Amino acid sequence: MAKTNFKSRVERRSRLLGMLRSEQHWTTSDLRVHLQVSQRTLMRELASLKDEGYPIESDRGRGGGVRLAGRWGIERLMLSHKEVIELLLALAIVESLNFPFMTSNLQVIKQKLYQAFPENQRSKVSRIRKRIFVSKHFRSAAAYQPSDAHIDISQAICESFLEQRCLNIDYISEDKRCSSRTIEPHYLMLAWPVWYIVAWDHLRNAPRIFRIDRIKNTKKVASKSFKLRPELIADDPYEHHFSSI
Repeated sequence: MAKTNFKSRVERRSRLLGMLRSEQHWTTSDLRVHLQVSQRTLMRELASLKDEGYPIESDRGRGGGVRLAGRWGIERLMLSHKEVIELLLALAIVESLNFPFMTSNLQVIKQKLYQAFPENQRSKVSRIRKRIFVSKHFRSAAAYQPSDAHIDISQAICESFLEQRCLNIDYISEDKRCSSRTIEPHYLMLAWPVWYIVAWDHLRNAPRIFRIDRIKNTKKVASKSFKLRPELIADDPYEHHFSSI
């Protein structure tokens, strides 16, 4: 029981430091709500951190709060939600490779990184994280054949995915037939090194999975947005092989 309490307190302290780093100041009431602790417990944790040398300051009165003075530890990250997603995705990919060397703390690092961002950014990031899946099962690298224009194509797909806007694509199927489609890019899946889009296909009026390296041209449909369709991945046969980032 004592071991469990110690672990929960360490996690709580880590969250508290992440929150203090993420904003200019916090009210004690907001900190209590986020940490789900009493005022007494919160003040004890803040006092303990001050005793350990953390430069915690507090202001009384209207507009006041608790803050971590100056630059302490890692400098506050000024990243867009797209940059945050790319960083979390990179960590998720490394984690999926299951290397035995220096990768045991990746899950903890991802959570600490996520908690370090302001709450309004965390909500955006959280929604996007749930739409990107990584598998621990790999495909043959020989089967992956991106074209010279793959970088531009991938950028267009990424923008449509993030903005939830329809995309016109020219697609080469496995049997080498070419077709033009309008798709809604709802979810992305990676079975290293091959990326897939789980999309709603307007041509077939049905869900389809497209390999990104088989997309040869793209054109964003700027005026046509879409709402997410959670049913596209519900009861999916691939769900046991992929996990969200």
